[in-house]
Amino acid sequence: MIRRHGAAAAIVVLLGLPANVHAEQYHYSMTARVRPLLLFWISRSGVGDATVTRQRAPEQTRYSLLIGSDPDRAPRRINRWGYIEEEIRGAEAHLIGVMTQSDEESLEQADANLRAQAAGRHPFNVIQATVNGDRATSLVTTIAAPEDYTFRQVRAALDLVRRESSAGKSRVIRLPPGTRPGFLAALADAMHATSASPITYVYHGRLYELRQTRVQKIASFQIGRAWYGAAAVGDFVITSMHDGEQTRFSMTYGTSGSFADVPLKVTYQPRWWMQVELIIDDTGRAPAVADGVER
Repeated sequence: MIRRHGAAAAIVVLLGLPANVHAEQYHYSMTARVRPLLLFWISRSGVGDATVTRQRAPEQTRYSLLIGSDPDRAPRRINRWGYIEEEIRGAEAHLIGVMTQSDEESLEQADANLRAQAAGRHPFNVIQATVNGDRATSLVTTIAAPEDYTFRQVRAALDLVRRESSAGKSRVIRLPPGTRPGFLAALADAMHATSASPITYVYHGRLYELRQTRVQKIASFQIGRAWYGAAAVGDFVITSMHDGEQTRFSMTYGTSGSFADVPLKVTYQPRWWMQVELIIDDTGRAPAVADGVER
């Protein structure tokens, strides 16, 4: 099954959650499409992995997402990954995120960054945030890793974050009522929202709106030989309330049974020249904080 209860139980212990917290974990395979010219796409499947974990209890909820390319399988040995974790306890919430530093806007810049990594430069961006009632405080820093960590070394990266990310750029913001403490929490709400009203969330001292712009119901969703029951295909848009910038993605998610509110397929285009597709997969080994190759 896609739920890996052994690894999820280990996560519960590592993160200090009560033993009765129900933990679920879902693994996804990644397909990447690159457009070197404006005329066509080049596609390759199996270039990376993602893991979504959620633990839910009456007074606390935790969501995490680990996603990244695998340099052993990705073109040009591209190593891009990120991890984000949101823990919510009543009116308080904590967020931590770490990701490879990658702000390239073209394939040429991506190649230049790969050469920089080969030369021994391995920067990671880190965000740590706290929400307490109507106040959110966040800190963003950059740390240098001793080696080119992959997503399977997320534990080592998080240990480095806790030791070295003490200074950086901070932001404090007052939150309007109903603001969700992070993107993952907002997305969880959006999957079972009954109206098209936007959901407001905070990320690094900025407010964003997440809106589902289109939804189509599916009686039973199939991937390969696996059936996942009733589902919905939705188009989403994220709008920055700071500058109006928009980000769009599409997602198919379960609507009933054991896969209710579980993403099944996600398509996202982070750059004009690159598109990423995640598909739920119970055949691969899920990379996780507690189940990584290196600890």
